[in-house]
Amino acid sequence: MDFSNYLANKLISGTVRNTSYPAPRNVYLALYKTDPTKDNVGIEVTGASYTRPEVTFAVPADGVSQNLAQISYAVATTNWGEVGWVGVMDSETDGNLLYFTELENHKNILTGDELKFKLNEITLTLT
Repeated sequence: MDFSNYLANKLISGTVRNTSYPAPRNVYLALYKTDPTKDNVGIEVTGASYTRPEVTFAVPADGVSQNLAQISYAVATTNWGEVGWVGVMDSETDGNLLYFTELENHKNILTGDELKFKLNEITLTLT
């Protein structure tokens, strides 16, 4: 996953400018219809049943961490459209984009669909 300009600036300031960056208590996985880019300008999914689920990541090893459990979204009660990107956010609503990536396979989420990501399917890598 790539990281946002927001997070890049926080990491640089926190590591070489003696500026603290309090880590978010929880993080959430957002779905995007368009590339959020480093500036978080993509179009996030909207719909009556869409909410960002909380995601927990494993302790990193060698700059890599993966989700510790399956990530499930509510059953879509409206068409959400084609989802092609995910982003790790620091808030359940609004907030700041931390990491993002394009999905290998874009998926058109229709009414009645339930999107899930398996254990270890979302990978954060800093190298």
